Amino acid sequence: MKKNWLTIIGILFIVVGTVITYFAKWALADVSGFAVTMFGAGLATANLWNKRDKTIKTWLSVLSLVLVGVGAFISGFGGIIAESLVTTIISSVFGFVVIIGGLIVSTIANKSN
Repeated sequence: MKKNWLTIIGILFIVVGTVITYFAKWALADVSGFAVTMFGAGLATANLWNKRDKTIKTWLSVLSLVLVGVGAFISGFGGIIAESLVTTIISSVFGFVVIIGGLIVSTIANKSN
């Protein structure tokens, strides 16, 4: 039932947004491209949400998705950095976190021995 409501709300937003874009004089191709892009972002986010570790607190999962999504949106809107740079930043930060985590775990393991 929840997905039915989300579908209905999504369709209503698309219809209302399309009517407003007509009066705002946006090109149909631009609006269609934007809609398809956002649909893809929604699918990617839903896929990430379904793959999350259910034992982790929900607020932590939501916060991580929101921060990454908003940061990527702002970067894309600003047009300052390229998609490859965003991927490099995410990979570098994730690698850095894994290294720090490994050092912490090995330090704790050595102290307990």
